[in-house]
Amino acid sequence: MLSSRGRGTVVDPAASNDIVGYSSQMHMSADRDDTEVALDQLSEILLRIPGVQPLVQDVNELRGLLSGRRMPRLAIIGRRGCGKSSLANALLGAQVLPVGAVDDTTREATWVEIRRGGIGFDWLDTPGLRAGGKPERGAEVARALRERDPDVWLFAMKATQALHEPATDVSEMKSVWDDVVRDSPHPPARLAVAMKCDELHAATLRAPPYEPERLAAVTRAVDALRVALDAAALPARAVVPVVTYWRDAADADGVLDWRWNLDAMADAIYDALPVGARLETARAFANATALRRRVAMRIVRACSSVAMVIGMTPLPIADLFILAPLQSVMISGVMLASGRRADARLAAEWMTGLGVNVGAGVAFREIARAAVRLVPGLGGSISAAIAATGTWALGVSAVKYFVDGGSLEDARSAFEKARHDGVPPAGG
Repeated sequence: MLSSRGRGTVVDPAASNDIVGYSSQMHMSADRDDTEVALDQLSEILLRIPGVQPLVQDVNELRGLLSGRRMPRLAIIGRRGCGKSSLANALLGAQVLPVGAVDDTTREATWVEIRRGGIGFDWLDTPGLRAGGKPERGAEVARALRERDPDVWLFAMKATQALHEPATDVSEMKSVWDDVVRDSPHPPARLAVAMKCDELHAATLRAPPYEPERLAAVTRAVDALRVALDAAALPARAVVPVVTYWRDAADADGVLDWRWNLDAMADAIYDALPVGARLETARAFANATALRRRVAMRIVRACSSVAMVIGMTPLPIADLFILAPLQSVMISGVMLASGRRADARLAAEWMTGLGVNVGAGVAFREIARAAVRLVPGLGGSISAAIAATGTWALGVSAVKYFVDGGSLEDARSAFEKARHDGVPPAGG
């Protein structure tokens, strides 16, 4: 579906039924509002408890990930035919932008709102630099870049070109960069993409996995592109080699899927983004289960850290008014990270099957208080550990069920194991 809006073209193949999860602008707004209210209440209560004010920083990080989330803005520039539109399609997991092997399918630089079932990203779809011998193309791209500040610039180049003649195109990218962000106090992050790595050693099979000779050629192309960018004083945070080619049965006699290393591309983009754009990025990128799991576990870790300190406070009311809302926010965040929207019915089904309720940390806290009567002097440490472990176990179980796609039995096993093992040390 293509429609015109003031902010640019909107691409959303909503008729497809094979999307992962579902969302819409209305759902995002509702989810954000509920989370914002819960986090505001949590911050207000924490500020009243002596000694736990530093936890407000963790709450603010959760706010940035959850209630402050927005679609990422990605801009890509490079020579025509290098696969810029194909990269957008591959990241989203849907054929939403036209692609062509020879012709310049993108005629002008345009911000495109690419959506798949309501989740996606904003993409500056640019015509190829040097396309048709038109030197004004660089100026056109620069003008579009000024319309909306991108979070990340992607410099795209064929791997074969990177091996043999990268300097000219890097110089043109440098000109656009200097023209647009020369005086910007907050320039976007820069990433480079070595495209069409399947064309290296093209006489051999182009579908992955690749043999050592091709992987060695890929490494040489990545190194050559990095050196060219460094020489132009345009270093990239990362240089990522990819293959984006795939066609489904509607386009060919069968499925041809040569996509390769897109998980590394997704990770590099995610790491370069501001916090507010990260969750929606993990939701939007297809086949990025590892990235969604990474985001979900970061939410679980942050909530468990807050629960640990909450457990140390001697105020009984803190349990009811902080732990339960905190765990609710955590579960909603895990569901969002999975690609779904936060849905109370789905959460209730999971918790019913798990045999616990939101507030498991509170129940564990009561067990701890009983233990304190038997072992005087250990109240604070036992209580804090139990509050954190209960929150951690709930979070790990939610990740197993919603992100990993495990069964309820898998979720129960993950819950019991996490409760038994406790919260691992940071980095563990």
